[in-house]
Amino acid sequence: MMKRSLAGACCTLIASCMAATLSVPVLAAGPAAVPAMKARLAAKVPMTGLVRAGDALLALGDYGTVVRSIDHGRSWQQAVVPVNTLLTSAHFIDSQRGWAVGHGGTVLATTDGGLNWVLQQILEDKPVLLSVYFASADVGYAVGAYGSAWRTGDGGRSWSAMTVGEGDDADMHLNQLFATRDGTLFIAAEMGLAFRSEDGGTRWQRLETGVSGSLWSGLEGAGGEVVLLGMSGRVLVSQDRGDSWQVHEDASGQSLTGAVQAADGSLLVVGAGGLVLRGRERFTAEIRADRQNLAAVQRTADGAVVVAGQLGVERLTTDR
Repeated sequence: MMKRSLAGACCTLIASCMAATLSVPVLAAGPAAVPAMKARLAAKVPMTGLVRAGDALLALGDYGTVVRSIDHGRSWQQAVVPVNTLLTSAHFIDSQRGWAVGHGGTVLATTDGGLNWVLQQILEDKPVLLSVYFASADVGYAVGAYGSAWRTGDGGRSWSAMTVGEGDDADMHLNQLFATRDGTLFIAAEMGLAFRSEDGGTRWQRLETGVSGSLWSGLEGAGGEVVLLGMSGRVLVSQDRGDSWQVHEDASGQSLTGAVQAADGSLLVVGAGGLVLRGRERFTAEIRADRQNLAAVQRTADGAVVVAGQLGVERLTTDR
């Protein structure tokens, strides 16, 4: 049983317009908070996540680094960030308003599309946060290591703990939280675990996936299917909202860390060792020449693809 190297999990993931009157509360950083260092090659810092903010694209990762592109990934500008901790995940509800989370219970917020961030909260006991998702300007969720799960109903001003797993599942790492179009929440977790909530996070149901390796991320597919990505090159697909799963396993055995829908509705999946999978019910695989670990992938507004990982961010020519 992999119980349990959080450092290893994090290394896999790495190396693997708003009204002017709206204010974001700022938590006093205290003397220990150090802003992210400005770097000439900030886009080459190891990155853990990619997110769209309208037509803009943001990548985030180590040393509190956030970079932003408004030309579809051709060039990048480093954002102003008040912490230098590892950032793991971000989510935007529109082109201007977004949140990011990371190690040490860090919750950041932005109201200008990610150019400038404020330290909104340091959550109690400073958990390692791995994923953030906001359903609206008020309601949001953050999950992370050892079963850490939080909910806010006031835009991140305050957070309350959620109970996701019970018994032996209570302290499992919760790697990513995402929602389907009907508002159902899903969590991809370690040890093959997944959870579902149909009431906004009040109650969570353990889902039987049929696998034992960690699940790193997930998304809703073009046809409404729920997709989870995990260790050993596994793509799990459910057509019944998580009640049953079909498992596709790539022969490479590499961990799969992120995915995005291609223009034709198929999936573009990235993972460790430079692995890229393309397909829907059947997947074709390629290994990038650099064989570097990839953590995330996003489509740009002009139809290109950007990948992020061990070597920073890179724009690919097309998603085909």
